[in-house]
Amino acid sequence: MKILLIGGGFVGVHLMEALKKRGHEVHVADLPAVAAKNPGFLPIDIENLETVRSLFRQVRPDRVFLLAAVSSVALSWRKPDLTVRVNVLGTLNVLTAMKEIIPEARLIYVGSGEEYGTRCSEEHPFDEEMNCDPRNPYAVSKFASGQILELLAVRDRLDIVHLRPSNHFGPGQKEGFVIPDFCSQIVRIERGEQPPVLKVGCLDARRDFLFVEDVVAAYTRIAEASSLPHTVYNLSSGQAHSIREMLDLLLSMSLVPVNVEIDPAKFRPVDVPVLVASSRRAYEDLQWKPAHSLKESLSVTLNWWRTQDAGPDLPGKY
Repeated sequence: MKILLIGGGFVGVHLMEALKKRGHEVHVADLPAVAAKNPGFLPIDIENLETVRSLFRQVRPDRVFLLAAVSSVALSWRKPDLTVRVNVLGTLNVLTAMKEIIPEARLIYVGSGEEYGTRCSEEHPFDEEMNCDPRNPYAVSKFASGQILELLAVRDRLDIVHLRPSNHFGPGQKEGFVIPDFCSQIVRIERGEQPPVLKVGCLDARRDFLFVEDVVAAYTRIAEASSLPHTVYNLSSGQAHSIREMLDLLLSMSLVPVNVEIDPAKFRPVDVPVLVASSRRAYEDLQWKPAHSLKESLSVTLNWWRTQDAGPDLPGKY
């Protein structure tokens, strides 16, 4: 199968490797400046419809993963205009070009569990039938794009799947997200590159965490399925853990003592107290469930950071 990944960052690199191992022909596209530094990458700017059309004519894939996005909630608060341009208008450009050039292909759109907002609790994990209540610019952009895709998929008879993964982490994820922020600081403290103080934001929020390899396993099954009974899938562990719990696990693995300091600058303007999802549909339709324990996943991630000389040199804006 010929598979195109739009977005060659954190998840894109893991997904590329997994799909190639399964014998698929995989193409990865990213911004021209990024593609120029990564042999084999193709140039694209999803804000420019013509570059999307050109890419689809060149590759003519059977499956398209739309991974490209402004994916940081913090960045979306700072730059809501960029978030809308990339996440909403960019998605529309991909859909437009797909309809024109590869209408028979499947578009796998990667949304977010953040779309549900305040609609869930640990007693009632959100499922795909729940109404969404996005509470930050990133979540709003993902929800809006998903709604547009759903409407146009029906109108134009396109094969589109909307995924809502929970927070995920692993080797290769850049700073700006909670787990790599913790890991990078711990490693710098271990090396004596910063004082033994780890600065954190709100530790009380509870999130449903996944290891990147589990996410990629689900994405692979979505791509390889000949048909799917549903168009929206949550991908989650079904269990919430506080940010404090995650930090405590990482600190227990530190090679040196670390003090924790609350930094008000790291707090979000609006935060959702609990995000936890049900992935029963993914299990029933795809026989997918997470295979990695939280402690194992955090250990692998922290050890990866210990191999980095000057922080991760990652391809991709997205």
